[in-house]
Amino acid sequence: MTSPTSTIDQTKNLSIQGLLDSIDDMPSIPETLMEILKVLDDPHSGASDLANVVRLDAPLMTKVLRLANSPYYSQRGDLADIHRCVAVLGYRTVRQVAICITVATTVVSAVAGSQGKLDYRELWRHSVVTGAIAKHLAGLVGYPDPEEVFTGGLLHDMGKFVLELHSPQDYGELIARRADSGLPLYVEEEKEFGFHHAAIGQAFGQSWRFPELLVCCFGKHHEDMYGKANSRVDQAVALVTLGDYLANTMEPPRSDLGFDPNLINVAQLHQNAGLEIHDVESCLDEIRQAIKLASAYLDL
Repeated sequence: MTSPTSTIDQTKNLSIQGLLDSIDDMPSIPETLMEILKVLDDPHSGASDLANVVRLDAPLMTKVLRLANSPYYSQRGDLADIHRCVAVLGYRTVRQVAICITVATTVVSAVAGSQGKLDYRELWRHSVVTGAIAKHLAGLVGYPDPEEVFTGGLLHDMGKFVLELHSPQDYGELIARRADSGLPLYVEEEKEFGFHHAAIGQAFGQSWRFPELLVCCFGKHHEDMYGKANSRVDQAVALVTLGDYLANTMEPPRSDLGFDPNLINVAQLHQNAGLEIHDVESCLDEIRQAIKLASAYLDL
């Protein structure tokens, strides 16, 4: 027998899917990304399988190689072949780079044509900064795969991009009104659309068949968490959430994206991520350098 809670959750998911389906300009999952995710799901796949998938998509391969040769990933500058790129940087790094590029070029390009009022370029810059910070924090706490945390941070606000595609004339105005209400952005979004950007981002991630960890980074980065995260998924979410806060305070967006520092429990965010505030403050220069290097992602 289905519980009332699960029935509500299923109804909500169907409603969000209806919202996604109603967007005329919503891009479908690119074939290359589908193949990359298949490689990730296959326990018998390896570096050569990933390289072969990327090699068949010439524009993607060009961007992967350009990023791989940027100072953020390598000082070599001689990675001219995708197989060598995977061999030098590692399977995990290249797969995350490929995922980030594919999503960014597909979704951000769609938003660029929406002619809405949201400053999507600044939202993308914020996303890049969040990813860079979250990855650095992951290194501080010994997280096993900082690259996947970078991906979670880079793509955490996918729901905002989706809402911009859904209501290009209204979403920017909603963000501007939020400053007068004093309420969190996700509350204003839920009042206006029935769902907030995190829930929509989660549904988007599920529809594009992303791994659970990334889907949770999309959907849970505004959920309350009490105490240090225990599971790998929760730890990734906590690192992305703290990275999101630090991105807004260390590198404030040049236009309003709905952030209000007065609504944030800063000590709790650090505790969730397994960090003390002074641990982070002691490495701010290193974090700023990581942000600077990650700017290679701004021009995809």
